[in-house]
Amino acid sequence: MERGTALAEFDRARDGFLDALRPAPDESLTYLREGDIYAIGGLVVHCNWVLRHYRRVLGALASGGGAELHLTDPEGEQEEANRRALAGLTAGERSPELAELETLHDEVRHAALAAARDSWERKTPVVYGAAAEAYPTSPDDVVGWLRDHYQEHVPHATELLAEWQSSRDR
Repeated sequence: MERGTALAEFDRARDGFLDALRPAPDESLTYLREGDIYAIGGLVVHCNWVLRHYRRVLGALASGGGAELHLTDPEGEQEEANRRALAGLTAGERSPELAELETLHDEVRHAALAAARDSWERKTPVVYGAAAEAYPTSPDDVVGWLRDHYQEHVPHATELLAEWQSSRDR
């Protein structure tokens, strides 16, 4: 996909995700349905970790020169994000976490724009973490995955909020 179009869709997906969370009252942010791994507010924490992870991928792609890349996240970072996503957010954590999402989204956008135009769709073999094999990855792939990730959590947030409201109405 053309870079400008991909980034515009990325922005729209973020806006849709934020729109789905906007009506969530502060008291709902720790709601966790049975069997889920994200509380309502934890969806923001989770998205922030994913943005952070793929911002690093884009940076590595920009500096990797097409050679196979081996990427690992800082030890314990994902586990801490998963713990926080499960717990959700307090009212006081909401604004800083949303501000971080905006910052990370902008950093991903800038990293994508830093990729040379002729490398936008070029696949580079990337070994993620302890994976046995490299996965061909381009900047276009990363932005598309992040767009889809936001979109995946729109109905998720809507469902969680409806379930929280229903549980309060009983």
